[in-house]
Amino acid sequence: MLDLLIKSALHPESKKLIDVAIKDGLIVRIDENIQEDARQVIKANGKVVFPSFANMHTHISMSLLRGLGADMPLMDWLSKVIWVLEGEFVSPEFVRDGALIGIAEAILSGTTLFMDMYFFEEAVAEVAQRAGVRAGLGFGILDFPTKVASSPQEYLQRARNFVREFKNQELLFPVLCPHAVYTCSPETLKKSLELALEENVYIHTHVAETQSEVEASLEKFGKRPVEHLHSLGLLSDRTLMAHVVWTTEEERGIIKEKGAKVLHCPESNLKLASGIAPISDYVRRGVQVCLGTDGPASNDNLDMLEEMSLMVKLQKGANLDAKAMDARTALRIATEEGFKAVGIKAGKIEVGYEADLILLDVSAPHLQPLFDPVAQLVYSAKSSDIDTVVCKGRVLMEKRELKTIDPQEVNFVSKKWKDRIDAFLKHKILH
Repeated sequence: MLDLLIKSALHPESKKLIDVAIKDGLIVRIDENIQEDARQVIKANGKVVFPSFANMHTHISMSLLRGLGADMPLMDWLSKVIWVLEGEFVSPEFVRDGALIGIAEAILSGTTLFMDMYFFEEAVAEVAQRAGVRAGLGFGILDFPTKVASSPQEYLQRARNFVREFKNQELLFPVLCPHAVYTCSPETLKKSLELALEENVYIHTHVAETQSEVEASLEKFGKRPVEHLHSLGLLSDRTLMAHVVWTTEEERGIIKEKGAKVLHCPESNLKLASGIAPISDYVRRGVQVCLGTDGPASNDNLDMLEEMSLMVKLQKGANLDAKAMDARTALRIATEEGFKAVGIKAGKIEVGYEADLILLDVSAPHLQPLFDPVAQLVYSAKSSDIDTVVCKGRVLMEKRELKTIDPQEVNFVSKKWKDRIDAFLKHKILH
């Protein structure tokens, strides 16, 4: 017996109605009018089936800081707003509640994998497991003290314990996250690499996000951020680099040669005035590019459909070339490339792939008439058009109803933290 059977969905490329049969989390058959019994049947009439999204860079618990410090450049936003509030509020409770809001938002907008980087990631794991969503849990490593650790040595020891605790789980996997070249010394970065190699986990870090970061790296190390990481041995096909906005021809060649992945976050880069990454050039060179939203405090949402649409339009506009990126490339970057970057065989509607899928309701006027489902997903659709979300064969949302998260709980924790943060901000202003 099948676990799930999706009936009469429109295939986005063939434009034919298909049934998708799913068993043990895998797509086992794609055909017309499949008659096998299934524990759950979804009638997808009038809907198009697509792969779900992989959000490859975020700080999901920062949903609780959304809207604060708007219209500031990155370092001012971090030092004057975010680090102050995190110093006051970050705790396992804060992280767990922020993750609940963020994961609910992610599922509603069609995401079934997110790569996170934050503090108290054990609390993110708790929510992700309950919600049934995939997560790369990034243990943050820094040189300066926070509520998580007081020294680089303590961060690294806690990271080791964290990695060993969360290895070999079905939907979750641990990742090491030395924050950036401007917050981690060369020694900390090298120790992070040693630990990553010892435990066979990915490294996820911020790289070349702003011009000021590049200038500071040149002044301090005599090398640009990509060159600096390369000189320390950190660039490999196990390295996930968020942003990568400011690079030279030589650095792009190094990235390609070493197989490091670029995690592109266009909305956050625009909002923080960090710049526009040369994504079409990376793709042309054969660099693997994935898509992320960054945190919901700097974006300010986790909407991968919106992110994908902006990405492709930015590349056209920045290059003054309508062919700089096409809709199908954009969709692949937002789906298959993300899963592939961390060794998950998902992101395609194909037998043998894990069943991470969405159903798009195309009945709204802004999607009619439907000539090209892929182009219209990228250029016309809204996340509110996503009707159903499936992660490894499990239905997380159907008919816009969350199945694994209680929206009332989301509203409750949102109000609780709004009241607390408001009270702190008023006190800080008054004093």
